[in-house]
Amino acid sequence: MKRIFLFLMFFVTSLIVGIGVSGCKSDNKIDSSLISTGTNISQEVQNENDNMDKKSYAGLEDVFKDTKVITPDGKYMMIVFGSNGCPYCEMLKKDIKNTPELKSYIQNHFSAYYVNLSYSKIHDFKVGTKADLKEVKIPTAQLAQMYDVRPTPTIVLTDTTGKPILVFPGYMPEKQFMAMLEFIGNGEWKKAKDQKEVNKLLRNFILNQTKS
Repeated sequence: MKRIFLFLMFFVTSLIVGIGVSGCKSDNKIDSSLISTGTNISQEVQNENDNMDKKSYAGLEDVFKDTKVITPDGKYMMIVFGSNGCPYCEMLKKDIKNTPELKSYIQNHFSAYYVNLSYSKIHDFKVGTKADLKEVKIPTAQLAQMYDVRPTPTIVLTDTTGKPILVFPGYMPEKQFMAMLEFIGNGEWKKAKDQKEVNKLLRNFILNQTKS
């Protein structure tokens, strides 16, 4: 499988002044034997994990889609990588659940997915344009490897073809998180000429949007 080129932004925390960003170490490892093909997963285990995975975002089914198929579907795409026992993942979900404006913005502008790294699941991953659609069956562990996910939560934001714009590691407070989503959803990121400028514009946008 051709490796998808990623724009990573793991140094963004040093750019966003005054924002406390935290995350959990990804200690919940998936069996490495599943990384290559996922063929070791029995149908019974697969079905069980599909259902357990959905429990990870219980109460937010109107925000996060079933991860059996992961695709932008004509919108920007947000993939949140979380894990069991991660307090910052729970904080992020609580922020979305308890903030109507944030919840509504995600629903209107993003195809959103919550991928729980504590379970193994086969995802039908579809990105690209209609003229050049790339589709692969990929297990959870390999999907996380593609984005070099380390702490949880890690938030991946892509354009409407699935090309990553930002990969943000860790938890961001509700107001700053909302500003980051608006930076993508309102098309502010398109003003940048390269990834370095994307990071600079994001920093300034968040600071301007969250002034008190």
